[in-house]
Amino acid sequence: MARLGRIVFLGTGPFAVPLLGTLPERTDELLVVSQPDRPAGRGLRPRESPVAEWARTQGVPVATPTRLRSGEGRALLRQFAPDGILLASYGQLVPPDLLALAPRPPLNVHPSLLPRHRGAAPVASTILAGDRVAGVTLMVMTGELDAGPIAGQWEMPLGGRETTPQLEATLAELAAEVVPPQLQAWASGELVTHPQDDAAATMIRPFRRVDGWIDWHRSAELIDRQVRSLQPWPGAWTTLDGRRLHIRAAHPVAGVDGPPIGAILPGEWPTVACGQGALVLEVVQPEGRPAMPADAWRRGLPRDHILLGGGPPPA
Repeated sequence: MARLGRIVFLGTGPFAVPLLGTLPERTDELLVVSQPDRPAGRGLRPRESPVAEWARTQGVPVATPTRLRSGEGRALLRQFAPDGILLASYGQLVPPDLLALAPRPPLNVHPSLLPRHRGAAPVASTILAGDRVAGVTLMVMTGELDAGPIAGQWEMPLGGRETTPQLEATLAELAAEVVPPQLQAWASGELVTHPQDDAAATMIRPFRRVDGWIDWHRSAELIDRQVRSLQPWPGAWTTLDGRRLHIRAAHPVAGVDGPPIGAILPGEWPTVACGQGALVLEVVQPEGRPAMPADAWRRGLPRDHILLGGGPPPA
């Protein structure tokens, strides 16, 4: 197995960790660059990114510049003088001068079938759109976001019940399996690429909290996708008596005629009338409380007739 030389790996999120784990034995020298610690949890204590934590525990050099385009970030990469730059789930754009730093073309591992779902939340967008196939793309980074030539692409059929964390973990393992052989071609100068079809591109933006708001007038199938895709952020949520109620797990069923949209139907498990069909709530999280089984939450409510999500959508 040919060595990859001196490699800078840019990564932050959990999607990048399995692939990163294949690199130490393939590289002559490896530098991991991740984003700085971020406040997390109820106490908002600083927490390492999954990539930085893995590198530290494995004894791999890791740096966390605040911005890659800062003087600190640029100096870090220039001083290392890499043979190649590989990125997966980093979360920052790489400036053009750093893209041109190494003699090999810089590569990005993206968890969608480009040009579909370019942007910051490709896994969630795959589920939200109802795609039947997901996948991983290895592409050359250019100055335009996720628009560079494709060096490899691998499909994976979906079962239709995946959540974003589950699908991301599966795609991460797929990337760790299929990308390393392409890195050997990259190192030997034999990497073959082809351009993307820009006319078929779809662009996605980072999700906001308001994107999690459930409009019960939509079909149960669409709301189910919303619940499964918007995990862990921003989560799918509705309101009851002016307080937020997160829907952590649910599934769609056939509906009945007559009940108002958003009404909880009679039964042990709370089932919400939707514009088309109904949604069975499995796990909910009331505002200020931990997640709990939805049947236990329903038994604790003081009345029988409940309407979720009353009022206009949030501004």
